[in-house]
Amino acid sequence: MAPTAVLLAGAGVLVVFYRGLSRRRQAAALRFPGAAAARSPGREILAQAEQVAQAVEDTMSGGLAFLALFAGVLAAGAAFGPPGTRLTSTALSGAAGILLLGLGLINWLRLKRLRAEFMRRHGGRVEVARALDALEPLGYRLFHDLGVGGLNLHHVVVCRKGVFVVETTSGAGPPRLKGGGKATVDYNGHVLIFPRRTDEKTLREAQARAERLAQWLGQEVGEAVAVRAVVAVPGWYVKRTSSEGIPVVHPSQVGSLFKYIKPQSLSDELLGCVVHRLEQAV
Repeated sequence: MAPTAVLLAGAGVLVVFYRGLSRRRQAAALRFPGAAAARSPGREILAQAEQVAQAVEDTMSGGLAFLALFAGVLAAGAAFGPPGTRLTSTALSGAAGILLLGLGLINWLRLKRLRAEFMRRHGGRVEVARALDALEPLGYRLFHDLGVGGLNLHHVVVCRKGVFVVETTSGAGPPRLKGGGKATVDYNGHVLIFPRRTDEKTLREAQARAERLAQWLGQEVGEAVAVRAVVAVPGWYVKRTSSEGIPVVHPSQVGSLFKYIKPQSLSDELLGCVVHRLEQAV
């Protein structure tokens, strides 16, 4: 039983060591964020993806270290264990080691999938940001990952037509369609209808965030400011079946949306005040 006990103790030491290392790295990343990262779209998602990526590396390193320990314990048990219990002890150590390696592999695969999901969501956020940034030469003021009033707003657009909160939802990854078809989500003004699920939470949250931003701006500039909500859905083309509800668009439709949207014009003075206050919040 000694080899098995050594194997389990060694595994415990490795787990404690790599968890401590991971916590220290995460704490350092939070204390010293890069200036560019602090202003980039989807920075929180990217930070989560980087933390998971580091956990993947730590799991891999820990697995290799455990594998070396496992091989050493088995070899020592087979060579130097008591003759009467050598075979049984080696078999128990082998079974325990294989079980722990299997659990480690499952965790590694889970972390890999989680990182891929974070990167997909971050890619969607960046795609929307790029589509909005194309409006800047037209006089639009854009703010990405803006923290105001206790909220983290994905995108805020300020122009003569009004103030807009643009929230991004990637949801489940779009299916791969044969023949180059486009993945489509139906929108009836109340709910997004994906092939395998529905989503009304994103619409409610976008509207609520627009209302919260309107309240915050009203307090900051001393005048009522209407804020409208928009939802962008990267990877999905939107089939609208009703004229009701807030705008929901694919990133490629952002330019057309703001070109034709009904204006709620701001005066030059109010527009300047809103932009100035949002710039201070960055």
